[in-house]
Amino acid sequence: MSPSPKPSGRLQGNPYRAGTVIETDEDIRQALEPGAAPARATISTANPYRPMQRPPVALLIVYDDGKTDGETIRIRTDSFVVGRTEGDLLLPHDALVSTRHLEITRQHVGGLFRWVLTDLQSTNGLYIRVTRAALHDRAEILVGNGRYRFEAPEEHAPVTADDTPPDPHSTGSTHGWDSASPRSRPPALSELLREGIGNRMVFTRPEYWIGTDPACAICRPDDPFCEPRHVRIFRGPGGGWYAEHAKTANGLWYRVPQVVVDKSIQFQIGEQRFRLRVS
Repeated sequence: MSPSPKPSGRLQGNPYRAGTVIETDEDIRQALEPGAAPARATISTANPYRPMQRPPVALLIVYDDGKTDGETIRIRTDSFVVGRTEGDLLLPHDALVSTRHLEITRQHVGGLFRWVLTDLQSTNGLYIRVTRAALHDRAEILVGNGRYRFEAPEEHAPVTADDTPPDPHSTGSTHGWDSASPRSRPPALSELLREGIGNRMVFTRPEYWIGTDPACAICRPDDPFCEPRHVRIFRGPGGGWYAEHAKTANGLWYRVPQVVVDKSIQFQIGEQRFRLRVS
């Protein structure tokens, strides 16, 4: 006759633990879900448990192609490098990624921890997903499969008498200094291609659109990742220029040398997109 099976979940071999029962997954699920455990006397007001003595941990999600999820990497160290051939995460098949492209650092500042993304002087840069971007001179954005660089308006030196051709109708009278009119370079947006500079749009109006719609001034008819009206470029009330997108699936991406992460951020290096979530 075979021996009876030992009671499930009970610790064996120690008389002092004879009455101990291991909590099952179902018991834990009922304890965590409101209303799932009618025998519980009180409603829990405690926070979910988390370690308090060690530094915080960040989660790096490496997006699978065409998806908003993928491999999750738990970053436990103060420094984490992403690169093509060197670093903690390698992207060897992405030719747009530099040898050491990006560093994620955990910093202790003023008694608090923070996470920082830093571009390691890469060739093709670090881009973060934004709703709106203020366009300074030489600012770069990604729209669909296109990369653009903004040229801010620039005031040149005022025109002087030496710069002005003689006027045959001039009376020879002297002009004041403030009569010289300044010359300015208008703002423009240039597409950056692998082989150099592509189309360049000089801004003479206060608003432009980038999209696949032929009505867009900056048209990308063959871009499968671009919406019909994807990004709006406009001049603000103070004269500055901005780019913004309106809830597009593939978003607007803005090049930065470094950024402090608050809670969560999406970023792109080369053709690879990521999300970093921090405590």
